[in-house]
Amino acid sequence: MSGVLIHDGRRVGHRKWSVDAVRTGHADGIMLNPFATPRVAEPRHPSAITLASDVSDAGGEVIFDAMTHARFLPSTNKTDFYNQWELWGNAVGVDTPTKRLDHVERVFARQSALNCPHLAPTIQLTSPLGLDAAHALELARVSRGLDRSCWQSLVGTRAFFESGANLDAYVGSLSSLRSPVWVLTLANELVLDHMPDLTNIVAWAGFCRTVRSLSLRSRVIISYGDFAGLPAVAAGADTLGSGWDRAQKTFDPLAFRLNSDEGIRIPASYVTQGRLNAVLRRDAADAIERWNAVQAGVLRGGTMPRTDQEQRMHHLLQLRSAVQSVDSKSSPKGRVEEMRARYSFAESSFDTLIARLPGIVKAQDKAVWGTSPSRVLEAYASAEGL
Repeated sequence: MSGVLIHDGRRVGHRKWSVDAVRTGHADGIMLNPFATPRVAEPRHPSAITLASDVSDAGGEVIFDAMTHARFLPSTNKTDFYNQWELWGNAVGVDTPTKRLDHVERVFARQSALNCPHLAPTIQLTSPLGLDAAHALELARVSRGLDRSCWQSLVGTRAFFESGANLDAYVGSLSSLRSPVWVLTLANELVLDHMPDLTNIVAWAGFCRTVRSLSLRSRVIISYGDFAGLPAVAAGADTLGSGWDRAQKTFDPLAFRLNSDEGIRIPASYVTQGRLNAVLRRDAADAIERWNAVQAGVLRGGTMPRTDQEQRMHHLLQLRSAVQSVDSKSSPKGRVEEMRARYSFAESSFDTLIARLPGIVKAQDKAVWGTSPSRVLEAYASAEGL
């Protein structure tokens, strides 16, 4: 398949929105996790089996990611739902064969109960060398030993993906597992305003190179990818993870931490500009509409969403269209050329908007959504001779 999966979230209405999005062709499935969806239904939060069944009935793909890598983050303490899943025995950890086997067996059992594919757990890596990397590889091997056809996970920080030859050697070891599907995550250590940050060109190019290597034998899904994941689609991934809220569109370690101030917050309103591969504040979108309504429709990829609910569906549809447009190309060079064309159009359009709407559409918008991703694409393409 090719398209978009909706990451789990605690927003009231998540179940209905997800089912509607799958049924109407705005998304292709969901990725559940034990931090966001309870095993046992709670007020305003349906159980995982209910959500999984509803999405499956609507024709969507359902994946349960145990998010073991998030469990071990030092900031993680939002474990009220997580603890219901009983993913650990007497000891929490993956540093011994007994602990690893017990954890994988429990994860696979929960996935089987949800009629999901077996997706192996993993831990977050900052280097392809050292004990953590060895433990992650052993987790993957134990998982394959239990189920030869299980899916595998890889989660790394920027430091991990910018480690050059050591990264390539480690990915080679993972590739030898011959998993039918890989689920990859580039983990942020800090997220500012939930904006994508592709300024570390070396790390993101290494991420794309990893995607390319694994995609030679396997399907590749990018968790928490959203528009920042499009260079990885050019490299061979076929599916991106996204969601309703900005915290579902990028891997934010604080999404697994209880906030000491749980007061009501009114989120800012945004409008996706599909042809710009960007999400801009609604006041900027309104200004573009006033400047040139016809061109605004082209840049958005459709009519102006009137409500936040319409914007959520609009965002998924624009992202899905971009993924499928790139994934439809049959060759690595064709995929890269498709993304080059998209970024070229976006950067040129940003130049026009910055000139016509100074102070509203800014150079930083172009840098975040156009220039940095384009540089990542070119760094990857250059290394691959594309």
